[in-house]
This record gives sequence, C-alpha cells and structure tokens, in this order.
Amino acid sequence: MNSAAPNIKSFFETLDECVECRFNENFSRYANYLSIAKIDDTQFISGKTVAKNVDYLTDNVGQEYFEISLGTPDSVTTVIRFTYTQFPPQLTEEQKEFMNIFRNSVANKISVYRLSAQYAYLYNNDIEFGMHNVNYLFNKFEEMFASGIATQYSVAFINIKHVNQLNRYFGSDIAGSAIKTFGAKLNTFPDDTKGEFAVHLGGDNFVVVLTTSRLPELEQFISAVPVVLTYGGDRFEHVFNCRAGITTIRHNHRFGNHVMGECSQAFSYSKKNNVDIVYYSEEINESNHNNTETLTRALNENKFLIYYQPVINLEDKPVLHAAEALARWPLDGKIISPKEFITLATDSGIVTKIDFYVLENVCRNIMSWKAQGISLVPITVNFSGRNLFNSAIADDILKVIDKYGVDHHLIGIEFSEPDFTQRMPVLKDVSHALCEAGVLVTLDKFSTGQSTLTMLHDIDASYVKINADRFDPDDPKGRIIANNMINLAGMLGYKVICEGIGSQKQADDLIMCGCNLFQSFLYDKPLSERFFVQRLQNPCYDIEITAKETAAQV
Repeated sequence: MNSAAPNIKSFFETLDECVECRFNENFSRYANYLSIAKIDDTQFISGKTVAKNVDYLTDNVGQEYFEISLGTPDSVTTVIRFTYTQFPPQLTEEQKEFMNIFRNSVANKISVYRLSAQYAYLYNNDIEFGMHNVNYLFNKFEEMFASGIATQYSVAFINIKHVNQLNRYFGSDIAGSAIKTFGAKLNTFPDDTKGEFAVHLGGDNFVVVLTTSRLPELEQFISAVPVVLTYGGDRFEHVFNCRAGITTIRHNHRFGNHVMGECSQAFSYSKKNNVDIVYYSEEINESNHNNTETLTRALNENKFLIYYQPVINLEDKPVLHAAEALARWPLDGKIISPKEFITLATDSGIVTKIDFYVLENVCRNIMSWKAQGISLVPITVNFSGRNLFNSAIADDILKVIDKYGVDHHLIGIEFSEPDFTQRMPVLKDVSHALCEAGVLVTLDKFSTGQSTLTMLHDIDASYVKINADRFDPDDPKGRIIANNMINLAGMLGYKVICEGIGSQKQADDLIMCGCNLFQSFLYDKPLSERFFVQRLQNPCYDIEITAKETAAQV
C-alpha cells in the first residue's frame, strides 16, 4: 500500500493502459480535486462471484465511489469500483464535468484493460476444476506447431470409466466432486518445466499433453487413481481407472484438430474392443474412417429411417398417449439399431446431426398427418448430451419446430441422465427455455440415486422415465421406493413413464404405485411410419388390466 496519495493526473499519466487517454484542459485543471484511493474489481459468471482483486493506492481510502460495469449479467461481468476522496466536499459544476470526463475516458479504458486481462484467464481456464480448458489446448497447439517443438510431445484423450455407476449409487453431487478430485490429481502429473499440461474438456473427459518419453508413466498413473468420497457421513476410498486414446505428434500434423481426431479414433477403438489404452495407428484410421464415412454418407443421403415407439396410457381405457422417435439405419439389407452405431456417431460428433435429422423428419411428418386430418399425439425426439455443449441448443430446436409450423405441445425433447449429469447448469437453462416455449421435456433413464431429488427440484420437465427393472414387484422395499418416487414426481407436476415392462403383473404393480404411462415391447414395439399412422388412426389397445379392479376393491 502506498503511503503517499498521488494526484489523479500524475497517477494516470504513469499507467501504461492509459496511453490512449487524451487529457484535455478541463482534466488538468480539476485533477487535483480528486484522488483515487482504491480500485476493486469483482468478476461474476452468471451472477456468481469468481474473482476479486483490490489495489490500494493510498491509505486514506475515503467513502465515496462510483462503478463501471462491463459484460452481460448472463455470462461474464466485471464491476470496477473506484473509491475516491475529493476536495472541496461540494463539487462545482465544472468539477462535476471533470467527473464525467473521468468516467467516460480514463475509468472506462482502465475497465476495458482489466476486463481483457481477466477474460483472457477465463477463456483459457476451467474455473470450477482449476485446470486449463479446451481453448488453452488449441492455443498451445498453435504455439507448438509455430515454434517447431510439437513433435516432442504426445497427446492422450482420457475418460474415467464407470462414472455413471458412481452417479447412480451416490448421486451427481458426489460423482461430480470425485471427478474434480481426479482432475486435481491428474493436473499434478504434467511437468510444466517441460511444456507439459493437462486440460479438462468437460464432464469426465480430460487431455494430457506430455513429452513422448513419459507415456509409460502416464499409463501407470491413470490405471489406478484413488479418490476419497464422503457419503452419509462415511469416508471411503474409490479407485478410478481410465480409458485413453493416444497419439504421438508427427511431422505431417499441422493443426490441433488433426491430433485430437486421431486421439478420438484411438479412444473409439478402445471402447469398442474393451481395451483401456490404445495408440493411434493407420489401421485404426482406415477402419474408423470407413465407418464414419459410411455413416455420414447415409445421413447426407437421407438413408436413416424413423421408427416410433408408442407410450400407452393405462389409466382408463388403454390408449396411445405419445410416441418416441427412434433413428434406424438400413445397411446391407438389415436394420441397424442405435446401439450398434451410436458410439461411432457420438465419438465422431455426427450424433448431433442425427438428432436434428430426426427432429426435422418428425416435424415434417406431423404437418403431413395433420393435413390428412389424422389425430395426433406428442412425439419425443432423443437429444444426445453432446448437444448441451451448444449454448444455443434451445433456440436451434425451436427454429426447426417453427420452420414447419408445428404446435410446440406436439414435440418433446428427451435427454438421458447419464448424458446430462455433468452438464447440469446448461440443462437447467435449456429445459427452462423449452418448457417456457411449450415444448415437452423428458428426462430419460432417471435414477433412484441422490441425483433424483436434485433434478426433480432443479430441472423443468414434463416427464421423467424410469426403467421398470429397477422395481421388483415381489420386493417390498422396491415397491416402497417406486410408490414414493412416483408420488413425489406427481406432486411436483411430472408425469412418470415406466419403460422395460416384462409382464402385465409388473405393470399392474406399478399402476398400484400410481404410474399409468408405459413404453414397452409388451404393448407395442417401435413402428415404421406406415404402421404408426395406422396406430394413430386406431389409438385404443385391447389390454386387460387387473390392478384397477384390485384397487377398487380395496
């Protein structure tokens, strides 16, 4: 802290960031009437304080201040507060004019300068994890290629295995905390004196850039990373192991995208063949390239088919309530289900295009059926968690729906819990925007873990889906869980859809728990467009339900 109180003109004349300020005659004339004592800047991200910096310029801080704000409340905001002492206590009109000059020139320029420095940090770092982010990764790639040192390094794309199980058992908060702990440990592995670094890509995905000679050390490190968890007051150790796709930077590499593409291909191969560590090779490239090219060509040529799996309402007369649109890929004379191509589509990024392909076709079909006078039901389209990395995803969905003039209440968007647990803040915003617009939102694969209550409280949605195999009709505890969960969802305004029903006895038991909506092969399999139209025209089902009779007798 400086002991002397510099007058404002001499102080600002010494600041490099003010070299472009133009001190006019009025500024010089009245500068001695104002002495800046302290500058504090506070940084907010979506309203949450993430950084605060204070510079004392004099011991005599004073009581009066004014603020300059830069940024937008829904993203990054920096507020610069200038605390000052003034003489005499009452400002004349000319002195007030000087204050305006200060606000509009010097103060604003300093604010811009400081915000730029802070934004550069935010742009390159994941504040929540305390790690570099993807922007930093690709900036470093550019530097490495430009300086000619890139070929000294290898790059590993790392994914923590079995995070979904951890989330299912303990909830998203504990799983998220465990991932952060893993990230903190991984962040200690690189040797920054050698130019090595680690990056958090999002969720349970990380990247490490390291000198090639240290790859064996990395393999050993990620094979077993212990983290301490606290659950129900108990502390215990959980050991994470990882899957990784690795490539060594070669002379023919020119861009970071090329390097990361090879890591992604090696990683896809590791998942498909259940091998933890895979190094990129030309054989892998040829195989993945052919598969991805075939998938992309099928999408571009509109070769995908849309099937519709009905959701049945058993509350009164069994009747068609809604449907879920499913992508099917016809190849070499047979229909390939999503389970067989979804991993390739997700790893290559094509999955987001497939999601919008399905949405476009559903909207087009709805308007065609409406023109034919066919009674309609809401149709839900699955959207991968990959879409949650697009902050404008809600707007993009609404643009497609509105392009075809479809009533919003006839379209639903379904997100799967394993996909969204690590992108919860984005999902909250997306679900809210879609619900506000009247679009139905469904949360699929809804767990019974700790995350359930958090999501029921935080997420806007119309439906939640649970898998019936989690509730054994002969298990009293399972019955209690099912009953309470369905009742709680109902009280909060959600409708519950049970999927995977294996028998009518199981369905009857869930009806007794309060669930009336079912999606199951027991009642209807996914239907091609032609057969689904027939179902729309004949929406009633001939199903015998005994649960309601039992309930009536009770």
